[in-house]
Amino acid sequence: MNNVVSLHAHIDARWSEYVAAQKRAQQTLSIDDGIAAARAWSRWLELFMREDQKEFIGQSRASA
Repeated sequence: MNNVVSLHAHIDARWSEYVAAQKRAQQTLSIDDGIAAARAWSRWLELFMREDQKEFIGQSRASA
């Protein structure tokens, strides 16, 4: 079962993606980097949303 992905590793990866994007946006003050940080934040929040919450905002498992 070496191909099992740790949930903690997945959460850590999403958090690291957000932190890096947010730092980049603060350094560059670029709107494109800000948008990338916002998208990374959205992906982070998706990890903790219930399916009904995702449906409410127009997302589904297929798009996550």
